[in-house]
Amino acid sequence: MDNPDGDRLYLVQWREAKHRQAEREVAKKEAQRPVCVRCGTKFTDERWQYLLGRGRSWGDRTDELCGPCRDEHFARLEAERAARREAEEEAAREAAEAEERARKGRGLFRRRA
Repeated sequence: MDNPDGDRLYLVQWREAKHRQAEREVAKKEAQRPVCVRCGTKFTDERWQYLLGRGRSWGDRTDELCGPCRDEHFARLEAERAARREAEEEAAREAAEAEERARKGRGLFRRRA
């Protein structure tokens, strides 16, 4: 009842079963990988690990974005802040110039504008 091929066959089947199990685990992990809500690309391993380290209570909407979309979002926010700051400075400068013109126009011999 000695079967020398049986051991090799068992070993080959065991290796194939382990390989199929590893493939299923990889597929399951990829199915759980989050995607960017803006562009739809899957998160990189680094981005995913970063978010997992923060916990599942992702209160920030930028946590739903991939790295490039997140960078673009913050660049847009910074550009909006800079534009708002420039508009405020321009409005303050125009108000100061208008006040200066109004002060100059009220001299003893000058007419009011």
